[in-house]
Amino acid sequence: MTIFILFLSIILNIITIFAIIILYLRQNRLLTMDHSQKQTMKEMEDIFTAYIEELKDENEQFINKFKSIQNEQNSDEAIEKTSHHHPSIEKRTNEVNEVNSDNYNRMYAAKSYQNSVGMIKDLKKEVQDETGSLIDKVIFLQKKGLTNEEIAKKLNKGKTEIELMVKFQQKSLDKLD
Repeated sequence: MTIFILFLSIILNIITIFAIIILYLRQNRLLTMDHSQKQTMKEMEDIFTAYIEELKDENEQFINKFKSIQNEQNSDEAIEKTSHHHPSIEKRTNEVNEVNSDNYNRMYAAKSYQNSVGMIKDLKKEVQDETGSLIDKVIFLQKKGLTNEEIAKKLNKGKTEIELMVKFQQKSLDKLD
């Protein structure tokens, strides 16, 4: 009887040790998952911070361009006011406007020709591009050697949006490997 109790005690001790080892392994697995989630969250926060900073920079550039256009318009109005007082300035302005209008007409004709040729090429590309999803287009353009900025301009998307797509696509490919 004593041998039976001793044998039972040893078996229970082995089962207990085995259970402790399993719990320890599960705890370590949870800790590594928690660590990887924290790292992913930090990366996402960094990406969003970069995106917000890029938006801020673009807004500041827009405001600066807008102010410069307003200043140009104000200066044009000031020139118009002064030209009414001086007939010689008005005469010179008319001569410059005639020369500029000739150049403008030539430039406009060349530009419209280029636009019509470009529109035909763009329509062909759009028909080809509409067959795939956005991420497929991004990957295709990236394989062609275009930078993220060029891809963003071509697809009418934000540069950071393209960077996010590429980064998440690479992460999903890494997880598959």
